[in-house]
Amino acid sequence: MKRKTALTIWIGFLYIICVLPEASSFFDCNNPKFLIKQGIKETTIRNVTEKTVHYTIKPVNSDKKPIKKIIKKGAIDRFLKLTNFDVTYKQGKEKKTRRIYCGRPYSFRLDENYELKLYDGSHGRSDAPDLAPYVPTPEVVVEKMLSMAQIDKDDILYDLGCGDGRIVISAAKKYGIRGVGVDIDPMRILESNANALLAGVENLVEFQLQDVLKVDFSEATVLMVYLLSESLGLLKPMFETLLAPGTIIVSHNYAVPGWEHKEINYASFVHKDGFIHTVYVYRK
Repeated sequence: MKRKTALTIWIGFLYIICVLPEASSFFDCNNPKFLIKQGIKETTIRNVTEKTVHYTIKPVNSDKKPIKKIIKKGAIDRFLKLTNFDVTYKQGKEKKTRRIYCGRPYSFRLDENYELKLYDGSHGRSDAPDLAPYVPTPEVVVEKMLSMAQIDKDDILYDLGCGDGRIVISAAKKYGIRGVGVDIDPMRILESNANALLAGVENLVEFQLQDVLKVDFSEATVLMVYLLSESLGLLKPMFETLLAPGTIIVSHNYAVPGWEHKEINYASFVHKDGFIHTVYVYRK
């Protein structure tokens, strides 16, 4: 009974610091030891666009004037102060302001309208490419991806860039299969493990804190990805080398370059968020 109570308390704690954004930012900013333990020591902003970006940054609740910043293509700005910031930049002719939280990665990218936008980043490391911003896959799309993969009870599912672990966890809950999620962001891995505990599938899933380009996913029989086209281009040689013939690869919104002949299924639909979501299915 005591063990069950302790586990419940631990799950609740992880839920607070990982799943609730406001609480997560509180813990991040007021507990430097927690940040360092998770490998998060600074707030980072990365420029993934092809142009120099001008922006201002101002600590929340500060009376000081905003600091003007210029970040060149591919560069990373780092902020060691443990506080939250308001970042202001131009999106077309309009000024946009977004609050960012200490100890987390962010990235300037172009949105679907080719306008500048500040996204949650996948990480703030200079030794690894940023394969995609952190954008959670809607649950209805998760269900569609799993359905189109035609999963068997003996499958092993890998999700490269797993975010909060929702695809791996959903597969374990619905099909009872083993799953592995890989992400380079320590907070995402912590969140994934918390979500697995809450879902009661921690014995079926595993989450690895790794650079996707350096992980061995050769045991996968089903592979899930939600990465940008150029990132899939980087991964394609690994798909062709590591994956066994017959492996199913499911990609959300972005096609694997040059794999038209391997495509076995395709679906496109408008979600209630107003965006068109596309699912591509390939067989190695």
